[in-house]
Amino acid sequence: MNRKLKNIVKRVMGRGDLQYHIDAVTADMVSGWACNSLKPAHPCKVELKQGDKTIAETKAATMREDLVAAGIGNGCHGFAIELNMLPFSAEPREVHLFINGKRVTQTAIQLKSSFTDILGDFAVEVEKRMDAMLAIQTERMERDFNYLKSQLKQTTDK
Repeated sequence: MNRKLKNIVKRVMGRGDLQYHIDAVTADMVSGWACNSLKPAHPCKVELKQGDKTIAETKAATMREDLVAAGIGNGCHGFAIELNMLPFSAEPREVHLFINGKRVTQTAIQLKSSFTDILGDFAVEVEKRMDAMLAIQTERMERDFNYLKSQLKQTTDK
């Protein structure tokens, strides 16, 4: 009876038992499936967070025959989070998987850039040089922007 009451409260509150599995973690993707067993028709929101910052997110809504065969929801619970647009980092990123706002991973997932494998120890030096080039480019853009702003101000003051 107590369990039945808890399930009713979970349904009313919109919470339920989360079922999930992480199938693969690569340099450019994290994939798997996620299902709220109390609301299987609603796709779960899947996020990767580094600290409090969401670095990538998607909905678990891809049809998977293996989930249909296993009787997990309606089978439309697969996800693949693309990571190829993340900025380069020589050090692995430690992230956690969140489903519907709830952290589900106990230990951090290590996201390592594929360039780090290729470049080895030189990856740290590459990252430093890329940061330096970005700083120079940002400084140039700010200088150009300020010049254009001053020119515009002169023409509007006349």
